[in-house]
Amino acid sequence: MIWDQGQAVMETESSSGFVVAEMNTHAFMFRGAGRTRNAARIALLNAWRVHRSALLARYPERTDSIPDETRMEDHFKIVYLEFEMDAGYRDGERVV
Repeated sequence: MIWDQGQAVMETESSSGFVVAEMNTHAFMFRGAGRTRNAARIALLNAWRVHRSALLARYPERTDSIPDETRMEDHFKIVYLEFEMDAGYRDGERVV
């Protein structure tokens, strides 16, 4: 069971692999990892939420200009990379 914003989400887990979600903002590359795309997305957006909270603690006047995690995909694309355990990759392509 995966939890997204307090809601239980059913998604099949892969015991032989994992997913990395990447989001490149203007200044940082954010990543989240999980057994499913949704789990990786949630981990990435949680990292963004923590980052945003730290920024707003220093710059509270920027609340309206720094989107919260629920609106990030309106501003930045999230890319998913899927990997299998014990495999080797070159530029996202499995070679071993």
